[in-house]
Amino acid sequence: MTRITSILATACLACATAAAAPPPADEPLDPDKAFHPEARLVAGDPVANGNTERHGIDIDYRIAPGYYLYRSRLRFEVSPPTLLIGAPDLPPGIEVNDPFIGKSAIFRERVTIHLPFVVSIAKPGRYKVKIIAQGCAEDRLCYSPFPQEVVVNIPPGYRVNDAPAPSVPRGIPR
Repeated sequence: MTRITSILATACLACATAAAAPPPADEPLDPDKAFHPEARLVAGDPVANGNTERHGIDIDYRIAPGYYLYRSRLRFEVSPPTLLIGAPDLPPGIEVNDPFIGKSAIFRERVTIHLPFVVSIAKPGRYKVKIIAQGCAEDRLCYSPFPQEVVVNIPPGYRVNDAPAPSVPRGIPR
C-alpha cells in the first residue's frame, strides 16, 4: 500500500511540475506579455529646454527580451474623447532593416511615449487609452496589429500650465 501511495505522490508531483512549467522557449509570448504598457499622468515635468512643463499621459512600455515594437505602427485613442491629446511624442527608436517590413524604426526593452494634452483644464475622471500596436518576436514572427488598453485617472483640480505665467515688469501695479 505504501508503494502505491509513493507512486501516486510521485505522479502528482510530476503533473504539478509540468503544469507550472513555462511554455517552451520556441513558443512565442502573447502580445500582452511581450509588450506591456502602463499609463501615468504627467503633471509639470520640466521639458529638456527648461522653458515649459510637460503635461499629459506617458505610456511606458516594457518589451520582453527578443521582441520589438514598430515605431510607425503605434496608434493612440483616448476615451471618453472629451480629453484632447496632441500628436504622440515618440523617441526616434533604433533604425533596422527588418525582415518583415524592410527599413524601419523599432523599440526594444523599454520606451516611453508622451501623449500631450491640448487643453488647459482636464476634466477629472477615469480615461482609457486604447493603443493599437504591432511588434515582432526576433527573426520568428510578426504579430498582426493588436489592441491594448491602459487607464489613467485625472484628479479634481488638475490644471495644465502649458506656458509660464507672463512676468510683470517692476513698478507696474498688479
